[in-house]
Amino acid sequence: MPATVEQIECSQTRNLSKQQMATLMEGRYLQQGENVLITGSTGCGKSYLACALGHQACVQGYKNSHLNMNRLIEKVTLSKLDGSYIKLLNHLERQTLIILYDFGL
Repeated sequence: MPATVEQIECSQTRNLSKQQMATLMEGRYLQQGENVLITGSTGCGKSYLACALGHQACVQGYKNSHLNMNRLIEKVTLSKLDGSYIKLLNHLERQTLIILYDFGL
């Protein structure tokens, strides 16, 4: 079962208000090409929120990709070696939303 924005718990302790969640659900950040950075301690639900936003983007008709940063770097490196770098860039360019996990590791 996919993560959905309706399942996200908004609270002061999570530093996420219902108004912020409603704004994200609208998808205006996608239309305006804005970035969203989700931060927090381990186990607080960052990945779940990111997946829910990705699901919401799909519902709204936007293409998206989910990539672990290590995997993305590996893909870029390998694509440069096997000649598919431009193909990879073109694929990423077609995505409205790219969700990057473990960015700070």
